[in-house]
Amino acid sequence: MNETIKGQVQLHQLIFTHNWEDPACDESALQLKPGQTVFTITSGGCNSLGFLRFNPGLIYCTDINPAQTWLMELKQAAIKKLDYSSLLEFFGIRHHNDRKSIYLSLQNELSKEGQLFWQNHLPLIKKGIVMNGRYERFVKIAGTLMRLLQGPGKTKSFFRLKTIEEQKKFYETQWDNRRWRWIFKTMFNKRRLAKKGLNADYFHFDDGSSSFSESFYKRAGHAIKDIPVGSNYFIALYLLGHYLSEESLPAYLQENNFDIIKKNIGRIKPVTADSKYWLQQQPPELFDAFALSNICELMDDADTHKLFSEVIRTAKPDAKIIFRNLMIPREVPQDLQSFIIKDTASSKELQQADRSFVYGKVAAYIVNK
Repeated sequence: MNETIKGQVQLHQLIFTHNWEDPACDESALQLKPGQTVFTITSGGCNSLGFLRFNPGLIYCTDINPAQTWLMELKQAAIKKLDYSSLLEFFGIRHHNDRKSIYLSLQNELSKEGQLFWQNHLPLIKKGIVMNGRYERFVKIAGTLMRLLQGPGKTKSFFRLKTIEEQKKFYETQWDNRRWRWIFKTMFNKRRLAKKGLNADYFHFDDGSSSFSESFYKRAGHAIKDIPVGSNYFIALYLLGHYLSEESLPAYLQENNFDIIKKNIGRIKPVTADSKYWLQQQPPELFDAFALSNICELMDDADTHKLFSEVIRTAKPDAKIIFRNLMIPREVPQDLQSFIIKDTASSKELQQADRSFVYGKVAAYIVNK
């Protein structure tokens, strides 16, 4: 495995228990159809599970971190074996006093490695798995800080707003204050990022920003004032640490989708592997769609070229692709851009509609071969 990747991904630690890529963007870009074969990055598993609503043939989920694979195994087992109410209780969306007993009823569905992992992480099981990965714990801490700085009453008032006009006025007159701007200047200043190996002077920001702090500030402001709060579970997770209501759950957890997802749950095939090398082992023209998240940020230019070369080889003609940038700008290598063509208009629409404001780039492509 590439040493850069080793340094950026803490293997065997559960980094994500939730997807932070907006599935509505994925589904708009990929236009999934029944019977298709899909390649995804596992991460928290939410978006791949949501794809089951479209009756795909198979969904191959890869992640270099085995803990993410074991999370997907557990989510699959829970959906396969539990009724809807028990699923929400086990995941931590509804209250339950003994999630360990539910887990014990599922453990034989897991791989031996998965069983060992979860046996060593029973405290996480007892809390409910959906918002208890390492990143999710950070989100909850940040949300607590935000509520302290802005005031819990102000935060609650935001979630009672009914129209975009109300949201814009609220943001401009109550939310966008010195405390709000201080958070971005503190968390994303050049000195702090440089300690993480990120030289902000090097990067280009598609939104015209001159720094990470300015770019994140703009994205967050857009999410608060321009995207309906009632349908944006991401903003609720960031500010409250939990879903606003069961009506606003991700699609894979909605009751009206439960039966079709349960029926198709075996069509997800989780794999622990480096994506570019795993694709290298697959036959040509296998995939109809690729949801690549922001994995290129873990790669140097040579590995990025290798990944997209394999995407071209394993893609069917007119296959759809979506990928993202969080901090480090990545693009399809120039010599491959005649084979992977960016849908500029669609990409602009996706960026504007993205409910999860953390990504600086959300872009759609089509394979030309």
